[in-house]
Amino acid sequence: MRSLIVLATESIRRYSPTLERYRFSTSSGGYNKYVIQVIKVKDRLLGNFRANSLLRIFVDSSTLLALSGGTSPNYNQMIVIPRNILPGTACMVDERYGPSDHTDSNEMVLTQSGLIDFFKSKNVNFVKILSQLPFEETAFDYDRRLRELFVKYEKKVAVVGIGNDLHTAGIFANSLAITSPKFVVSQVVNNEFPKRITMTLKTLKRFNAFIILTFGQEKKEALVRLLADKDGDINKYPALFFNKTAIKSFLITDVDL
Repeated sequence: MRSLIVLATESIRRYSPTLERYRFSTSSGGYNKYVIQVIKVKDRLLGNFRANSLLRIFVDSSTLLALSGGTSPNYNQMIVIPRNILPGTACMVDERYGPSDHTDSNEMVLTQSGLIDFFKSKNVNFVKILSQLPFEETAFDYDRRLRELFVKYEKKVAVVGIGNDLHTAGIFANSLAITSPKFVVSQVVNNEFPKRITMTLKTLKRFNAFIILTFGQEKKEALVRLLADKDGDINKYPALFFNKTAIKSFLITDVDL
């Protein structure tokens, strides 16, 4: 544990001064350039500590921090060990529907990392998706709560991942989440975990910054397409959103591009 704390501290000292130029306006859109800033790291461990350096710049008590699950984020390394990321409220970007404590949920990823307990110890409100409500009602309830949070918080930052098929969050190819006018939808997708509740593209457009974590050389083909295909079809490859939006996006990866 001590070695991880030392590594986190050294990583923060190394990266923070060079990232001052990325401070952003909280006005609509946040940025005026269409660009994904690629940050190459040695491995997933250093990638998550690098994400901490970005979060230190973007997140404070006036920020809504939205978090994804998956295998790329390690919130213990990113937030719990450094202990310096304290948003006003944290929430989920998307979720795999099921009982509130099911083991495959994105919420469980956060729980096992120690993040939810850490936020609780710091009096940071954490808004989860799952409850005991039915599938569609769960999405309706989260849509209502998310709208309230978007009114309350001027700054909104998300940590997300990208799949090999270029889905992001719970937004899959040709899914309802691409075109829906809602903040949150429930949908059944072609995936190992088909029942999803997710923020929509409409919601992602309201964020000020994205930190995208993607690790493993098996993601290379997807990332090459993401960075090169600015004119591609978002309906087919939803993650192309990050290469089309004016919102600043940071891609942290160990993939050789």
